[in-house]
Amino acid sequence: MDEFTKKIKYLKCRSFFPDYCGIPYTSGIMRKLAGKNANGNPGHFSAEQKKKIIAGVEHLLDELKLCT
Repeated sequence: MDEFTKKIKYLKCRSFFPDYCGIPYTSGIMRKLAGKNANGNPGHFSAEQKKKIIAGVEHLLDELKLCT
């Protein structure tokens, strides 16, 4: 499992991915979070998915700043 995946596992991904990243939470995403693909081999997020996740985290942080 790569460092990127280890960090995002702290988020509530079931609701975070669809709401903030526009990525549907599917069994494929669940396997990537576990560090595997459908064949049981090492899996990882694509560069495009990583960009969407980072943008989603930035959006969440902006919303949290507005709450204070």
